[in-house]
Amino acid sequence: MISLIVADASHTTVVAALLADLFEQVEHTLEFEEIAAIFADMDASDHHSTLLAFNEDDEAVGVITLVESMSLSAGGHYGVINELYVVPEYRSEGVGKMLIDYAKEIGEQREWTRLEVTTPGDEFEKTRHFYEREGFFKIGPRYKYSS
Repeated sequence: MISLIVADASHTTVVAALLADLFEQVEHTLEFEEIAAIFADMDASDHHSTLLAFNEDDEAVGVITLVESMSLSAGGHYGVINELYVVPEYRSEGVGKMLIDYAKEIGEQREWTRLEVTTPGDEFEKTRHFYEREGFFKIGPRYKYSS
C-alpha cells in the first residue's frame, strides 16, 4: 500500500536522493548536495509543496514538487509541477497518478485556477502520454533565460 505525505525539512535527504535520480536520467546537472540546499529554501516557502510517496516498507518511491504562481492570463493563482519522479520499480503501479491526484487536491484547496507541467523532450513519449491521460494538454513551448 502506498502512503502520501507532504514533505518537510526532515525529508531533505529522501527528496534530494529521489530528485538526484531523476536529474541523472534527464541529464540535468544538479548533484545531491545542491538539491538538498535548494530544497531547504523551497521548504521554507509558503508557495511551495513537495509530496512524497512511500511503500509499505516505508521506502520513498515517488516525489512531486509544486509551486504556486500567479498571472492575469491564468485568472489568478495557479500551480506548477516542477518535478515528478517515480522509482523505476513502481512505474505503471499507479504511484505517479496518486501524486498527481494529491497535487490536484492541493490545487483545489488553494483555489488554483489550473495546474501546469513542463514535460521533457520528445524522447520521453511515455511521460507525455502519462500527463495526457491525467487530463493535461499542450499549451505551447516554453523558453528560459539563464543569468
